[in-house]
Amino acid sequence: MADPNSIAVISLGSQRVSGAFFGKTSGGDLILKRYEIIELDGDPSVDVSRLPQLKEGLQELVAKVKIKGQKTWCSVPGHPVFSRFVKLPPVQGDKLAQIVEFEARQNVPWQLDEVSWDYEVVSKSDLGEIEVVLAAMKCELLNEMHEEVVSCGIKVVGMDVGPLALYNAFRYSYPDVEEPALIVDMGARSTNLVFVEGDRFFTRNLLVGGAAVTNAIAKEFSIPFAEAERQKRSQGFVALGGAVEDHPDEGVNAMSKVMRNSMTRLHAEIMRTITFYRSQQGGSAPKRVFLAGGGSSAGYIAEFFAEKLKLPVEIYNGLRGVQIDRGVSADAAQADAPALGELVGLALRGMGSCPCEIELVPSKLAAARDAARRAPALVLAGLCVLGALSASIYWFKSADEVIKNRAAALSVESAELSRLANAIRQLDAQQEALRLRSVQLEQAVTDRSWWAHLLNDLNQQFDNDLIWLPVIEVLKDDKPITSALWGGEENKPATANTAGTAAPAAAVYSLRMQGLYRKNEVGEQKVVYDFASKLAKLDAFNAPEFETKRDKYVKVDSGVDEERYAYHFEIKMPLRNPLQFQ
Repeated sequence: MADPNSIAVISLGSQRVSGAFFGKTSGGDLILKRYEIIELDGDPSVDVSRLPQLKEGLQELVAKVKIKGQKTWCSVPGHPVFSRFVKLPPVQGDKLAQIVEFEARQNVPWQLDEVSWDYEVVSKSDLGEIEVVLAAMKCELLNEMHEEVVSCGIKVVGMDVGPLALYNAFRYSYPDVEEPALIVDMGARSTNLVFVEGDRFFTRNLLVGGAAVTNAIAKEFSIPFAEAERQKRSQGFVALGGAVEDHPDEGVNAMSKVMRNSMTRLHAEIMRTITFYRSQQGGSAPKRVFLAGGGSSAGYIAEFFAEKLKLPVEIYNGLRGVQIDRGVSADAAQADAPALGELVGLALRGMGSCPCEIELVPSKLAAARDAARRAPALVLAGLCVLGALSASIYWFKSADEVIKNRAAALSVESAELSRLANAIRQLDAQQEALRLRSVQLEQAVTDRSWWAHLLNDLNQQFDNDLIWLPVIEVLKDDKPITSALWGGEENKPATANTAGTAAPAAAVYSLRMQGLYRKNEVGEQKVVYDFASKLAKLDAFNAPEFETKRDKYVKVDSGVDEERYAYHFEIKMPLRNPLQFQ
């Protein structure tokens, strides 16, 4: 279980990542228990290789400082962070956030939904004028850095800005400095300037750092960046001005002059910033200068800035107000103290309130905080749901017993009603059968005149006495519906097919006329065909193709037997309307 008095911090620099583990005394002082600084390879100005190297450095740092799984404050370097100091008119507290957001939309060079941003009130004038500092960083880069830290097993609780963490550390370590001071934090890729004047501060990032010095050396001596960095750290120093004796090694002497030229450029940028701070921000000229960061370890650099700025210059001691645990080498800690200021500032953020509490929140961390903020409401909602569920269970159990009793009573009633329903269905079936029979009888009575008209129409088609009809009968699917006058398989009456469950096909009804025609001089069988052709045209029959397929409807015996008086024929005509009587 993590010690509540322990604080883990990580500083994400361009050329190095550093981490530390602090403790807290009962009096509220910080104790440095362990720390580590991991140098990254390559040129820090090449962004493509930074994230992979950052991850490797973080993994090594976490293993050495032993902060895996610890809740940790992190800081991001100053160069990717946009900062702007804005003066606002006197406003009420509830409207300050709205005005600051408006100023952020006017000053931040990106859309606000693309950045993580925050603000802090710097000072208030006697007239009520408010000065705030805005800090914004692209969400994409911030999220990438956060992901790299989290992937190493670190629980990030907040992300601060490096220069502002250094300001908090200065206020903690140097409470006795009352005159205006300037902190020059020389990093690998850029240099952060922090002006401290009482409770007021001002920061600016200059894109001149140790990497620019190393690149100048590499270019001057035509050597790789890594070799130039090694020589700068092992032999490099800033050449002094005036009449001083040169270094006996010409190479070292030349390198010191290159470093002096680079520092001269940095000095020019510092002077421009001081002028801007005094003219535009209404600040005072600094009376003391503190050199911090990895670049402050270069030889004679304090003397160089003292010569140029005409001010007292000293190396910043980041551990001035921090106790050192017995497990930490005091000599090594004092040697690295100029580069540990940000770590101290982050530890102060972990302890509680600080003079400046700007924070850049990655997307995942914001989502986690939002979930934690909603957790009490969710727990309360869960308890309410459980209470409602318990009440519902009790009600449903009571209702279940009532329903079962009611269901038993309804079951008895349902059985009685089912018995009555079956009796009613039987009566309905009998009624339906009687209705069908009555309908047929009614139809038969109604159709009596139809048959009379049909027989009358048949009688009118006789033009001579060459034909007579002894048999006229109704067929259903080519079977007589009544018993024939003489035997024969083909003359058996048609019966309903009750086998199977499929519905029977619609029956086809036709009228079969069997008769004789006698020998004649008109044309033998022609008299039969003529008679059938007249029948096909009657409305009662449905034989539209009779003229082309008359053999389908008429069968006639040939009259070639001289000894016979008459010959048999059969005419079968489909009825247009089926019979209704079944």
